[in-house]
Amino acid sequence: MVQLSIIIVTWNSSNDIQDCINSVIKACADIIAELIIIDNNSSDNSFDIVNKISFSQLYTYRNNENLGYTKAVNQGLNQAKGKYVLLLNPDTVLHEASITRMYDFLESNPAYGACAPLMKNPDGSVQYSVRKFPSFWRMFCEFSLLAYVFPKSKLFGSWKAKYMDYSKEQDIEQPMAAAFMLKKDLPENISCMDERFRMFFNDVDLCKKIYDSGFKIRFLPNAVVTHEHGASIKKDRANMIRIWNEDCLKYFEKHFGKGLLLVWLKINLKITGIIRIFLLKK
Repeated sequence: MVQLSIIIVTWNSSNDIQDCINSVIKACADIIAELIIIDNNSSDNSFDIVNKISFSQLYTYRNNENLGYTKAVNQGLNQAKGKYVLLLNPDTVLHEASITRMYDFLESNPAYGACAPLMKNPDGSVQYSVRKFPSFWRMFCEFSLLAYVFPKSKLFGSWKAKYMDYSKEQDIEQPMAAAFMLKKDLPENISCMDERFRMFFNDVDLCKKIYDSGFKIRFLPNAVVTHEHGASIKKDRANMIRIWNEDCLKYFEKHFGKGLLLVWLKINLKITGIIRIFLLKK
């Protein structure tokens, strides 16, 4: 019986995928795992690299076009046979015992639907990988720069929660899904990603569905993963900004409905998006 299904979506990931896979193989020494890799029509040799991997249960799929991260993840989830699923970015490296500690936690704690590791930057520093669920107030704090002036304020900086103690095991709302383990047998409506989100806010929405269904999410600092944050995004930054804004609007419309606040959000995203893209070109 497969205990864990590891799903990795690749897109022009040839610089990262080999190190990621090497760490997966070491981390899975004590767990019966299958590795499912979905390639979103990479133009480099990512797919050739993954097909040369030596792993007992390796399944690779290549899409004829880039379907976006969300649809590719759901492809993997539909194929997964494990009791648990680990969503893993190709720009990650698992540290020793990270998978085992996440797996053991979920096995021992049925009230939890998912857990997430401590993410570290390549230089060893802690990555701010945990956030609160977004709200209009929290977006206002971002647009007004209050969140940047007071980043560790629970009032103004609550969305990115930089005041969080990353050395402490604790319940959290929304961890980054670059390394995110969840139970496969969650109710059907929350065991997959909402495909209205192409690239972003799919993980936020997934965590929201988990919480709204009565399950909790745990942060485990004794499980460690190194993450090259934004490695894929940097390849097409201007387009990623546009997609982020679109997915952000879709999230707020889904969870808060239409109204004047959504119009306000759309205007602010448009303005800040233009500024961010302009700064990229300078």
